[in-house]
Amino acid sequence: MINIIGWAPDSHEPSPETSFLNQFISPFGTIESGDKNYPRVRSGHRCFTDNDYLYLIGGYTHQIRRGSIFKEIWAMSLATFEWRRYEVIGELPDTLASFAIIQVFPYSKTFILFGGSGTAFGTSSSNRFYFVGVDNNNCCVESYELKVGGDIPLPKYGHAMCAGEVRGKYYIIGGTEGTSFDFDVHALTMRANPEATTENEKYTWHCELITTNQGFPGRYRLEATYDEKNHCLLFFGGGSNEEVHGFEKIIKLDLKTKISSAVSTIPDSRNGYPQARRCHTIARRSTKVIMTGGIFHRENGLDVLVHSDVWIFEMTDYSWEKYEHSLPRAVYFHDAAITEEGCMMVFGGAHELTPTAPRNNKLYFAWFGIPRLQTFALEALRKKYPQMFSGLYSGNLQPSGVLDVFNTFCKPGKISEEERNIVQRGRIPFHEHEDRSRFFLNGNSEDYAVRHQVADPEPLQRRRGQRQQGRHEQILQNNGNLNKTRSIEVLWWFQEIYEDLSVGCSTNFSVVLVLVTKITEKVKLEKKEK
Repeated sequence: MINIIGWAPDSHEPSPETSFLNQFISPFGTIESGDKNYPRVRSGHRCFTDNDYLYLIGGYTHQIRRGSIFKEIWAMSLATFEWRRYEVIGELPDTLASFAIIQVFPYSKTFILFGGSGTAFGTSSSNRFYFVGVDNNNCCVESYELKVGGDIPLPKYGHAMCAGEVRGKYYIIGGTEGTSFDFDVHALTMRANPEATTENEKYTWHCELITTNQGFPGRYRLEATYDEKNHCLLFFGGGSNEEVHGFEKIIKLDLKTKISSAVSTIPDSRNGYPQARRCHTIARRSTKVIMTGGIFHRENGLDVLVHSDVWIFEMTDYSWEKYEHSLPRAVYFHDAAITEEGCMMVFGGAHELTPTAPRNNKLYFAWFGIPRLQTFALEALRKKYPQMFSGLYSGNLQPSGVLDVFNTFCKPGKISEEERNIVQRGRIPFHEHEDRSRFFLNGNSEDYAVRHQVADPEPLQRRRGQRQQGRHEQILQNNGNLNKTRSIEVLWWFQEIYEDLSVGCSTNFSVVLVLVTKITEKVKLEKKEK
């Protein structure tokens, strides 16, 4: 589902910075998609945008096998609002919870992925680097592990990454391996390799430790950005199991002296400072840093408060301003991305501080800038041809090509051969209706879910093929002629569905037993009638 928060191009009251063109444009509206064609609920994922698509990577869910990592990448066209799961070519880690990414340059289709955790938090962390490139025409991504020299960080998750002072310079900050928290800052440098013989050798990579930030407590799930004016890194929030850090003062790392210091910020004239938090997200647009959500708690998890507020940090004078609108629901472990014209998108996240906390797969939009004329033109098309914005192929319909979108809508006949070839290259099956709307089959999300083994023994998991006979199987035996093997398969199939639907509920498994018993009785009755 997609919702607009705050001002949009159709708002009746124009933003002080906007043109009156918004009075003539229809609203974005709300879009609902089926589960098979939409990412499932998750937290700990990452998002980025190239102005044509919003990309969603990884994440954790408690709904599959009592905790799984999504080893997948989705792309949503900002022209059609349609999601596609992209095929992964090459290597992609399965430690895709609380990892970090950074685009090679702003709004590029390539990014660097580092670290992260599997489902066994604290024992399945990673310190590997991956280089990932997106191919929209073929609905796929190509990924390979980088060979990085120098002082590589220890395996960790919950760290931050940000771009540095020049292209090819990136920073990794903070994180945890599960029990201890650090505030280390590493610099990753990309350089051209004149001796390269393959595409994967095009660049060399080197990592070095800049500082350990002694005197400041370690932290994870913080955020960071580079301050071009003062040539320093700014760190926002973060924390550990015992404390979270606030925003009256923020930590600044001078990249010339490599010395960190706490600097005071200016409060909002009416609302003061944001409350301390971790697991929030920031989106950077020009000199503004937009912060959403996050969680506050005291030592040992007391006085927990999940945030829904939105704050804007102005880097020119280090001042805070509270945005007049909030997220519809308090959330943390979510992520956000923002386009060049100021459309910020927030996806997913968790709502409570519990292992089985409810998570979501909602996408919210909020405008923090003036849309270009092509955005208004695209919204006019959306109003003129609303049926065409459902089920369209996302690979070649992009906001940057409004004319192409218009021609696609207006041309006669069914899907063109060129579009068909693109779909076939991406190996994405689809159905086409007479009105040229297309519905794609993204497959089963459980096929992309990974669960890790932990070092300590876990509670016994019920798994097909490794079970001892119990009371529920004896019940099935008493049902007569129904094949026992088939009955057990049906029973465990219903149990898996039951576990997915009732995580966190107190309902007894006997409900499933009663259901299966009734099914077997019905099958017996049908056999007798025959």
